[in-house]
Amino acid sequence: MQVRIVGESPVGCSTLVAGLPDMGNVAGIAIEHLVRILDMQEFARLAGYWPPYIVHRKGETRFRRSHFSFHKVRGGERFIVMSGDYQPQEPSALYMLCEKVVEFAKDLGVRNIITLGAAHRDMVMPERRVFYAATGESLGKLAESLGALPLEGEGYITGFNGLLLGVGLENGIEGLCLLGEIDNPEIPQPLSSKSVLKVLAKILELGELDLTQLDSMAERIRAQMLFAEEVARMQRQLGGSPPGVI
Repeated sequence: MQVRIVGESPVGCSTLVAGLPDMGNVAGIAIEHLVRILDMQEFARLAGYWPPYIVHRKGETRFRRSHFSFHKVRGGERFIVMSGDYQPQEPSALYMLCEKVVEFAKDLGVRNIITLGAAHRDMVMPERRVFYAATGESLGKLAESLGALPLEGEGYITGFNGLLLGVGLENGIEGLCLLGEIDNPEIPQPLSSKSVLKVLAKILELGELDLTQLDSMAERIRAQMLFAEEVARMQRQLGGSPPGVI
């Protein structure tokens, strides 16, 4: 895997914020929103290994290889953000990705890595709580002082959003994972992304972020769920699918 530079690289950035689609897409939604509202500029790109096919239509083929992007704030160099539209599932590909990201981050002078993720709970609070897990004491104390709760018990933080911190630790980079609580991993959870971004904004000293779009997204998802529930109720009453529905 090779990082391709597509813009001017930042100098002296100390923090990498990273997250790939996960349960409830908490990380994916949060990272995408952060890049958009800060009008961040892509400066580097890393080719991915997806999809493992090409698409054909009427004898013509199309191919769009996925990639991971690194973004910087225009005129600012305190932190960079990594985004992507999928997460590798094979352990070898996941390790390869994490190792390449850490290698690139070290070359840029990164000393801290913050990943975003989801914490699955049977019951969630109306104001979604944010939990943290840290590889060092200083980032953990900072997150807790800003409203995050220590991840209780024992367990695993799987996938890229967890493994990146382990590979970073091997390379002397301190790491922190911020996890928004969710109740259903199959449904996008923008309110959990919103809570995570509130804590992240305090850590990065970004001030108040405009998160109203995440509220609107949550309302649309709720409306879609209510509609689906109503269709299912009608099907049960009619003893099958409504006319015209397959």
